[in-house]
Amino acid sequence: MQARRNALLLLHLVVFIWGFTGIFGKLIQQSTLHLVYTRTVIGMLGLALAAWWMRHTISPRTPDLKHYLLTGVIITGHWITFYGAIKISTASLAAACLSTSTVFTALLEPFWFKRKIRAYEVVLGTVVVAALFLIFGLETKYRLGIAVATLSALLSAWFNVINAKLVQRDNAIRIGFYEMSAVVLVIGGWLAVQGDIPPPLWELPTSDIIYQLLLGFVCTSFAFVAGIAVMRQLSPFTVMLTVNLEPVYTILIALLIWGAEEKLSTGSYVGIALILLSLFVNGWLQRKRDAREVVEPDPLTQG
Repeated sequence: MQARRNALLLLHLVVFIWGFTGIFGKLIQQSTLHLVYTRTVIGMLGLALAAWWMRHTISPRTPDLKHYLLTGVIITGHWITFYGAIKISTASLAAACLSTSTVFTALLEPFWFKRKIRAYEVVLGTVVVAALFLIFGLETKYRLGIAVATLSALLSAWFNVINAKLVQRDNAIRIGFYEMSAVVLVIGGWLAVQGDIPPPLWELPTSDIIYQLLLGFVCTSFAFVAGIAVMRQLSPFTVMLTVNLEPVYTILIALLIWGAEEKLSTGSYVGIALILLSLFVNGWLQRKRDAREVVEPDPLTQG
């Protein structure tokens, strides 16, 4: 119980930090691909330093290397679509749409973990989708941004479910290092073909340097690995449920910084509130289910 409680506390810290990723994404002047590439290179360096400091191996000699690299391709798509959605809409809206990742996790987790789909997750997922359509219909000028952000949520759910399996067999730092390596290879290769390699960090505006260092070392190196590590104690659905507090932090921070520019319609806030209410109801139901399973373990989840 103590280990699970500590994992939850660490996860909440990570989610608070992730609340700043959308903010930094809007503040940084680089294009979407340049932003993701620079962030990931810094994140990789941070993980290499962490591995050296903590004496964790990042040797490529692991049978799961191909899985890390393929998962990194999914992460590439997630980051590109997330920051792309921010650039064409608002940080608040992109973060709010990311809440739908819980719906996708509810559908993907049973497949990966060989369990039945739970009826209450489907019902709550339907409420979340309805809330998203409410936001989608009212924020007409940002429909493309909403669609792109929802795709980002699907990719986020996908790679988190995969990482929940991978972290049972390896340390989070090595997993994160090679997943980020894949991001760098994919985006770097594309930019090289286009003749559009971003300038070195030190040639960027001072504000971009500061935001990229925070985004790379704090929001990526630390938060990304911690987000994987907690899955040793927490299920993917619990993780994604908690991650959905990220848009709350992002919206509050964005309103403080940009004010009217980040404000949405009243109906959109109702939609966001429905999403968050569904998430908390799900958390309550899951705690009741976990309590029952302690008394009478579910044979479908054994082994």
